[in-house]
Amino acid sequence: MPTVTYPGRPLVSYPVLSLLYQLYRSSTLLIRLPIWVIAFALSKRTRPLPSWTFKQSLTLRILTEYIYMVSRVETPIPLPLEPGKEKDKWVKLEPFPKDVYRGPLESKTVGPALIGGTWYPEKPADAAKAGPIMLHIHGGAFVIGDGRIENSGPMYDLFLKHSKVGTIFAPQYRLTSRPSNTPFPGPLQDCLTSYLYLVRTLGISPSNITVSGDSAGGNLAIALLRYLAEYGAELGVAQPKSAIIIAPWVAPVKSLWPQAVIESNPNYNTDYLGTALCHWGAKTYMKDVEADHPYVNLLGHPFKTAVPMLVTVGGGEILAIDGIEWAKEMSAVEGNELETYVEPDAPHDTLLFGHILGWEESSAKVAEKIGEFMRKHA
Repeated sequence: MPTVTYPGRPLVSYPVLSLLYQLYRSSTLLIRLPIWVIAFALSKRTRPLPSWTFKQSLTLRILTEYIYMVSRVETPIPLPLEPGKEKDKWVKLEPFPKDVYRGPLESKTVGPALIGGTWYPEKPADAAKAGPIMLHIHGGAFVIGDGRIENSGPMYDLFLKHSKVGTIFAPQYRLTSRPSNTPFPGPLQDCLTSYLYLVRTLGISPSNITVSGDSAGGNLAIALLRYLAEYGAELGVAQPKSAIIIAPWVAPVKSLWPQAVIESNPNYNTDYLGTALCHWGAKTYMKDVEADHPYVNLLGHPFKTAVPMLVTVGGGEILAIDGIEWAKEMSAVEGNELETYVEPDAPHDTLLFGHILGWEESSAKVAEKIGEFMRKHA
């Protein structure tokens, strides 16, 4: 295994240097932009993949640059607990008694805390009678995102329109970035709090709940399923009826490998993730745990679960190789039920960014696959 390194906070993340660095990166983007426009317009062979459109190629390069810049300066992501634009769609969730956060969720330095969450499209008047509920855990490498409508609304709309999901609840779990600075197991504690909020506080039957997550949220969704499989019986908490795992980040430790190893990924140039975002997320999420922790680095640690899963990945994304390998490991466990869908030639998480990158038709197909799977396991 390549060497794993845990570097500290970069110099360019400090206030003045951060501003100067962002001005520098923005100016270089303006220089490169017309070169990309000409190259992608003249020939399909210059695009990340010949099957991609001009819009897909250009917007991917721009998004890649933006994510790299935000990640290099480690932009602080505040997580207010006020409703904001969500208004009555927003709720606050108190943590449950500490004894439900057992085993891997126990920590001397990180404890369960008050969090918030968003109901979409509306908070049901009586959630216990509202029918199927999707508990969706947002992505963002553990360092960005909040599950609120401004950031995740387009994905929720795809779930409603094409997956025929009725109601979504999305927790705003604590991040590992500033100012939250909450490493593992904090975000996973918050996911358990959210599941228990649905089951215990609102009285929703687990047989009406589908757990889903994209990217780092996929990692957390899988870890939550593992926790429920290993500790649910002794806690008196049943497992959900199904799970949707979207573009999961199953091996964060690999983002701490040497740059040359990371860039050798055959999908490195057909994705916007790059190295900076995942590097930032991995070093902050994993800082207090061993590199091979089964609740953090899921690849190589399959487990038995009664919950049927659909795993989706983009054929052109960096995380596809590990995601498909993890799905194979899980399928090899006797009794597990997994289906895998590979979105042809697609970059990471088109359900989240497809409307920006020009993958509307393709992301709608992913959402339809999700709906078919959920109805199959209703």
